Amino acid sequence: MARQTARHRTARHLALVALLAGALVPLGAARAAASPGCLDETRPPLVPGLPLPGGDGCDDSTPPETAVVPSTAPNAAGFVRVTTMSFTVSVQVGDGDAGPFGVECRLVGPAQAHDWRACASPVTYAGLPDGSYSFAARAVDLGDRALTPDDGLPPTVTDTPDEDTTPATLAWTQDTRAPFVFVTQSAYDEETPTQPVVTSDPVPVRLNSSEAGSTFECTDDGDSVPCSGPRWELAHPQAGRHVIRARTVDRAGNASAWSEPVEFFVPRDLRRSRGWKAVRDAAYVDGDALRATRRGVRLVVPRATVGELRLIAPRGPRLGKVRLRVGRGDWHVVDLAGARSPLQQYVVLDRYSGTRKGKVVIETLSNKPVVVDAVVARPNRFPRETVARRPQLSR
Repeated sequence: MARQTARHRTARHLALVALLAGALVPLGAARAAASPGCLDETRPPLVPGLPLPGGDGCDDSTPPETAVVPSTAPNAAGFVRVTTMSFTVSVQVGDGDAGPFGVECRLVGPAQAHDWRACASPVTYAGLPDGSYSFAARAVDLGDRALTPDDGLPPTVTDTPDEDTTPATLAWTQDTRAPFVFVTQSAYDEETPTQPVVTSDPVPVRLNSSEAGSTFECTDDGDSVPCSGPRWELAHPQAGRHVIRARTVDRAGNASAWSEPVEFFVPRDLRRSRGWKAVRDAAYVDGDALRATRRGVRLVVPRATVGELRLIAPRGPRLGKVRLRVGRGDWHVVDLAGARSPLQQYVVLDRYSGTRKGKVVIETLSNKPVVVDAVVARPNRFPRETVARRPQLSR
């Protein structure tokens, strides 16, 4: 009887070992794939009477997706001009999973940076300093994250990520500071340095910004004109006074203040009249000048208010003299003889000699050849003086 009982115990022991052997998976065996159609982390049923899984569990292998909408969208260059950024984050589910779901966020940048952490939409960062930032958000299946498909040792089902593996991201550069603009001209005039007479076409103007990649906006006498830096040329300027102002706009869209005015004056080209013949040379204003070989022939410039009068004409060893006057004023003689120079400026009336009104008349004084090119007949405008502002004293 004792032997029979021992045999029954041995048989039951072998049966239990066989059952355990069938329930366990060797360490080197491949893990089972997730069953299709799972909406949550379903564990396998236990073996009756034993704390062991009786089969494969089920893994929800489709994590939720994430969408982000910023309060201020970066411009085409990736810049914003605000110090507060808010993000509306939404969870998108395509397989009918009921959740519950949550959101995690991360911020990379020079301030308020943090790694992944739970957040609630909308996510707001206020008072950010200028710099480069990157925001990321990912939806999380909170119900599945707390579970695993099975508790087997080792587990028989791979637990895939329960959060969006491709987070929604937005990168931007914050720039809230306006740049500075610098405007200079290359023309030099010893008589009127701040209001030079310019005989070149086009007229070169240099534009520079304190921030690389900035664009420029320009006006000529208040009218908008296209311009670009660093070297801009105003092509075919009309005769008369020109006042150029410019401002620069950085890549974020911040605009500088308008520059101080840059002024120059373009001479009036002379029109041919009886007794004068047109001659051409690239050195002349507008590429041409007028030549006369008889005494007493005249050129008349339309009526103007004249505070400064200049004659622009070539000089040469065999050239004669001309005389000029404004209205019924006195004649002023200009001798064109001398060392050869293709473009000479003769100051007939300086800007300190008063104002005259009337037509400008040019007349030859001999039968020697003379060549005249253009005239400067402009009011004696003086640049506005800058008055230093006295400091305010505290009382």
